[in-house]
Amino acid sequence: MIEMLFPRDVITGAASQTHPGLYVLGCYDKRITFYSQQVRALSLVHALHAEGYLSAPKRIAVIGAGAAGVTAAAALALITDSEVVLFERSHELMPIQKATLRRNIDPHIFDWPEWDTDDPLADLPILDWTAGPAQGVRKAVASEFERMVGALSPRLKKRMRHRVTAINPERKSFELVFERDAEPGEVEDSVEDRDRFDIVFIAIGFGLEPTQTLVGIQNQSYWSDAGVPVPEFEGRTKPRFFISGNGDGALIDFVASASMDFDHARMIATITKHPGIEEIFDSLQAIDLRARGVEASGERFDLVAAYDAEVLSKLKTLGLIQAVVGRLRPGVQLVLQTRHPEIFTAATSVLNRLAAYITMKACEARPQHSFEHIHCTDVRIVAPPEESPYEATHWLECSGMTVGAHSVIIRRGPNQTAVRAPFANVLSGFEEEHQTWLNLHGDATLVPRLSTEARGFFESRAREMHLPSAPRAQMATAALLTDSIQIRPVHGGVRWSGSMAAPEVMAAWSNTGSQLHIFCTDDPSSYGPVATAIVRLATHASSCKIIADPARWRFFAERLSSESLHAEGLQLPEIEAGASTAVNRNPVTDDPGELARTIHKVLDSWTLDAIDNHITEYLATGRDSGRRVGFNAAITLRVRMRPIWLRWKASFDRDEVMRARFLRLLVCALDDDDSIELAHVLVGPAKLTSLVRGTTVALAIAAAWETLAPCDLAPGNLLRSRAGATSWTGHTCAADQVDGVPMSLCAARYMWQTQFVILSVRGSIDLAMRAEEAFSSTDQQQPNFTESFGSGQIIMSIDAALTKALETGPAELALLLDGIERAHFAQLIQKIEPQGEEHAYDVQEEKL
Repeated sequence: MIEMLFPRDVITGAASQTHPGLYVLGCYDKRITFYSQQVRALSLVHALHAEGYLSAPKRIAVIGAGAAGVTAAAALALITDSEVVLFERSHELMPIQKATLRRNIDPHIFDWPEWDTDDPLADLPILDWTAGPAQGVRKAVASEFERMVGALSPRLKKRMRHRVTAINPERKSFELVFERDAEPGEVEDSVEDRDRFDIVFIAIGFGLEPTQTLVGIQNQSYWSDAGVPVPEFEGRTKPRFFISGNGDGALIDFVASASMDFDHARMIATITKHPGIEEIFDSLQAIDLRARGVEASGERFDLVAAYDAEVLSKLKTLGLIQAVVGRLRPGVQLVLQTRHPEIFTAATSVLNRLAAYITMKACEARPQHSFEHIHCTDVRIVAPPEESPYEATHWLECSGMTVGAHSVIIRRGPNQTAVRAPFANVLSGFEEEHQTWLNLHGDATLVPRLSTEARGFFESRAREMHLPSAPRAQMATAALLTDSIQIRPVHGGVRWSGSMAAPEVMAAWSNTGSQLHIFCTDDPSSYGPVATAIVRLATHASSCKIIADPARWRFFAERLSSESLHAEGLQLPEIEAGASTAVNRNPVTDDPGELARTIHKVLDSWTLDAIDNHITEYLATGRDSGRRVGFNAAITLRVRMRPIWLRWKASFDRDEVMRARFLRLLVCALDDDDSIELAHVLVGPAKLTSLVRGTTVALAIAAAWETLAPCDLAPGNLLRSRAGATSWTGHTCAADQVDGVPMSLCAARYMWQTQFVILSVRGSIDLAMRAEEAFSSTDQQQPNFTESFGSGQIIMSIDAALTKALETGPAELALLLDGIERAHFAQLIQKIEPQGEEHAYDVQEEKL
């Protein structure tokens, strides 16, 4: 599991150590994507705010209007009162992504083969977008940014066609020197100008690819449709492609060159959606981890050899290589040139590597196709050989080897030196500082994740400014998208991801009208105690579906809900078959026990709040909406009950174990470790009446006994302190039934484990005492008195006498309870006297 960076860590990775107030955003990082640059920008702005760097209004310059720059500028203007100025040398925002419809931008591609990386939504709090062609993604983000400029004017400004040529640090500020278009009345076409800022963000990215890497070969940018290999239309029987480089761009174009009709999104889906592909996830991740470790030490790692040894046979078994063979360009001949003997590097994405590897193996599977790898440090254009072995448009020499090709694609990365040159004075030493930071934090820097705190913070500020909701929220509002959670067993733990984090699931119990879908990919036994927690959540939710295999889940859920032997009226959660939907929001992997505890904890908290709302109103006004309490208590009794409830509620808020025990035993008579999970499922909105009534009756008894309080240890859920005598354990219970038998029929004979029982049940149980039965008629499973001292309980229910005492007041209730105690002990002594005076004396002492 990748750790989240703390705000201080985020700032350290971007801040210049020699020029306070200068931040470099994503220019020296690895595995750069449109999405990761946005996350870096949001994380940095949030961290600066959290650490107090943005507390006072300032003038802030952001240089570069790519993904990182526009996101940083928008975020800064959203959360501060500072003036934020965005500088861009082009006349448009994010100009690189505008030129192509054939390159796809996907938000989570670098996470693959982590689960749910095919979720198409970036799911960012601002400037959000959905996976698609680069031009469409750029348009969506640019349009939202323009709306934010209008909403946040005048503090958010953009200066297009402003090329920053220098940053001059001053004592507490920075002077920016820039060239801009001349304004009316100015003689020159462009004018050099200057401006001062308190804080500067450098978000210049990596620059553009050189237009001519090899003399005689015109480079077509990766971000141009002209740079994407097109379908075969010239009728060549053996089209030849020479691809130079092994970065992500080179690997994608290697696959594109090999493809009959390249479609970037389809290439991704061919692998990520292939049946059974998850069987190699563990191997791919293990190989990637080893490769990054070796390369971090300065050595090289042969990824192809590792794939050959650990995943090739599985790829063949799955039929993935054969599937790619069917999509190859007829007769294609591929040459991939790299600087080192190793074809791949761990700096690239696992998905792009695997796509290229499968393509290599697909070419080797058919004699009419071919693949050749050449490693050399120098490539140059040469004249055709006198006797050409085959027809080609271009001829190249690679360390003494001559190779021909119809198409030459050079992907050696952008010209980073040129784009950084104007800022060399302030960037001096930063690369070394940043590399140390990258080494320290490892994986957390490769695919940065936006923290829950940062996401919530920006969403809240966006709502305050009445900015448009993100696409996921808009779709949910339009009922086009439900809240979705996916739960998946992984590596001995359980992975939770989705639009609702585990500590937020109590929202499903509120009557908001929203839908919740819980996708469970495996059978219940794979989840441990989490499966029971999910059934509890779904059983009591107003609108919730478990999307899972009904044959596996229905029987498991039935015995806990609709077929429970301890409750009536529970509905079976809606369970239906369906494919797992990728949900990649806030993925968290946790121990099953800890995750289940988190879910039960927040659901118990919701339940207690619902009980508190009803009881508080009842004690204050006597109103009993829905007749949940079910009896009228005298105002004098309610006055005495109020401070007791405040103490109980405070105890429950402090002690989640006590709270869970109290609630479970309210709706289930069973009090043993094996019954905890099945009892927990019963606690929720569907049983709110029982929970409220059982709690309120116990409160009324406590008002008379005065020393009654909840307890956190077995047996029972109540404890009555008695001056000079042993404390009594008690059980307040509003369960419908016990092992399928209605409570009113079995309460007197059930083996309660406490000295007293308070029942809130249907039917009449005026006063039952197990001690009243002759020992000769005692059930065989019930211990004799000599085996278990004090086995006779006081069992009280809401009968006519109790109802009258409650209506009269505390004194009448205390008198009734005292009479019940006296009658109980009198009859207990009477039954025991034939056993001998010694036992009778013990019981009399217990009574006192």
